[in-house]
Amino acid sequence: MSEQDHDRVERELSLLIRQARTLMVTSASTVHAGLELSAYATLRLLDTEGPLRASTIGERFALDKSTVSRQLSRLIDWGLVERTPDPSDGRAHLVAITPTGHARLTGVSQQRKGEIRRLLEQWDEKDVAEFGRLLELFNHSNS
Repeated sequence: MSEQDHDRVERELSLLIRQARTLMVTSASTVHAGLELSAYATLRLLDTEGPLRASTIGERFALDKSTVSRQLSRLIDWGLVERTPDPSDGRAHLVAITPTGHARLTGVSQQRKGEIRRLLEQWDEKDVAEFGRLLELFNHSNS
C-alpha cells in the first residue's frame, strides 16, 4: 500500500471516529440528559452481556472503582440499572439494566439504525455489503 493510501485511510478513519463520537454523545443524551459516554457504554454492555459486577465493568473499560461507582449511582438514580445480590457470592452485588434502560437503548438503537440507513440509501447494495465487510475486517484485525 502506498503512503498516499495509508494517509487516506488514517484521515478517513479519524473523520469516522469523530462522527461516531458525535453520534454516541447524541445517543447518550437521548437515553438521559447528562449521561456521560462511559456510562452510556456501561449501559450498552449490561444490555448486551447481562448483569455484571462493578469491578468487571471497571476492568472492561479501564475505569477506576470510584468512577464506576459514581456512574452506577447515577444510572440507578435514573432508573436505568439496578443492583441485585450476586447469587454466587452473598457479599457481592451485580448490576443489571432495568426494563426502562433497555427500552431507552432500544429506541436509540432504532434511531441510529434509521440514520445509518438514510446515509446509505443512495449507495449500491453491493457497496453497502462491501463496506460492512471491510469494517468488520478492520475491527477484528487486532483480535
